[in-house]
Amino acid sequence: MTARSERPDAAQTAATLSRRDALKAGAVGMAWLVGLGHLTPSIIRELEGLAQGRPMTGTRLAGILRAERIRWNTLLAQVGMVRMETPNVEGTWSVKEIVAHLTWYERAVVEGARQVMSGGRFMRPGQEDGGMDERNARIAAESHARPVGDVLAEADATFGHLLAMIEACPNDLLNDPNLLGLPDDIPPWMRVANNSYGHYREHEAAIRAWLAETARSA
Repeated sequence: MTARSERPDAAQTAATLSRRDALKAGAVGMAWLVGLGHLTPSIIRELEGLAQGRPMTGTRLAGILRAERIRWNTLLAQVGMVRMETPNVEGTWSVKEIVAHLTWYERAVVEGARQVMSGGRFMRPGQEDGGMDERNARIAAESHARPVGDVLAEADATFGHLLAMIEACPNDLLNDPNLLGLPDDIPPWMRVANNSYGHYREHEAAIRAWLAETARSA
């Protein structure tokens, strides 16, 4: 898959993301945003290896995410458009529903960061539902009737926006948990990466297992 929509204007995004005072004012909201998802020990070790013992920069993080996205898109290419809506790949979900699920979490980070960093009021996405399980079920249900092409196009566009946000983000915000009111053990960039890099890894195992099973049954 390739990106199907233009990225936000880089200068405009950089100007918005440089407003540290606005970010600090919305630290509680951003703490929730970058805390989306569960960082497993294996993903933490993998991300630490990618960091190479140095502070992360937006440019380097964007490069890491691009490489992982290529890996993810290669896996989707193995599935193919014809099988995107086949059910029961992971639980009852099809690959199309998995893609929609991943997109929701990437978009939540992008939209929330825009709100807070532009000085607006943080509106927690999905706060109307009863929790993560209910939210995930709703995301899957909403994507079920959507055309595959629309779901994939939205995924690509959202990823492009995520890259633009990361590349424009000041390095201190990526590396200093205290600026966001987070625990000192994990830098913010890892928490952001977890909602793309780590999230792909979380779901790819089920897709690979399903592909292997369907190959054996063919």
